[in-house]
Amino acid sequence: MPAPKSSSVASFVPSSPIRVLVLAHGYPWPDDSRSDDELAEYARAAVRRWQPFASAHRAIVIAPAFGGSEFAGYREMRGQQINPDELVNALADEAGERMPGFSGTFSLHGHSAGAQFAARYLVAHPERLDVVVLSAPSTYPLPDPAIPWPNGMGASVSTDLGAPSEPGGASRATASLLAPSPAGWLAATSDVAVTVLVGSLDTERRPRVPGQLGSTRIERAVAWVDSMRRHAEASGRNPTIELVLAPGLAHDEEALTGPAQEILADRWSRSQA
Repeated sequence: MPAPKSSSVASFVPSSPIRVLVLAHGYPWPDDSRSDDELAEYARAAVRRWQPFASAHRAIVIAPAFGGSEFAGYREMRGQQINPDELVNALADEAGERMPGFSGTFSLHGHSAGAQFAARYLVAHPERLDVVVLSAPSTYPLPDPAIPWPNGMGASVSTDLGAPSEPGGASRATASLLAPSPAGWLAATSDVAVTVLVGSLDTERRPRVPGQLGSTRIERAVAWVDSMRRHAEASGRNPTIELVLAPGLAHDEEALTGPAQEILADRWSRSQA
């Protein structure tokens, strides 16, 4: 599915690219007050911040402008014209056309609200990913069928208005069950190199959300990594997920960029060894 032309996307293409990196930026505005143009500039600023790193590692960088009128529900992978995960798939495939032998897999980094999206993308599409860095999300999709999606493996019901049942009649309401396959959680924690990154000073208490264990981003990161590792081990798989605390840093997207880049570089190096 091609990306809608109305979607705002910032990007950088280095010489002779060998990999694709998608950035899911944060959204540090609790009042949801930013315009689409301001969000587009925020995405461009993220790409500028990552450009030297991307050039050194020959990575195409793609940063969709999430939030705003099109992707207000991007944390839960909901959009208007297209869902944000479908947009990311289309953008990665378009970028892959620049690289001979593109396998279809790419790397994903998200911060805060963007990391909430990235964690849900991870369990929905693990086959598309090689390396993932989740920087300080507040919520995660837990491997628990008793918790409804988007916070767990349980199905949630989405009601959509369909076509009228007869000419001039009322629209039919159709209900669909939404949740990635349970296999996605297992593949996410045993087939993809995943790192959860949180600043050691990120101790602000977070609002209660169903299924989330802990009251701070650090506590929730520890609980999610532990639950995902145990989920892999219970199926006889070796977990590939790890937790990194960045000393002396708080909930700061720009400050956490350096540690995130170090993690990505290390993961890429290990995959080539």
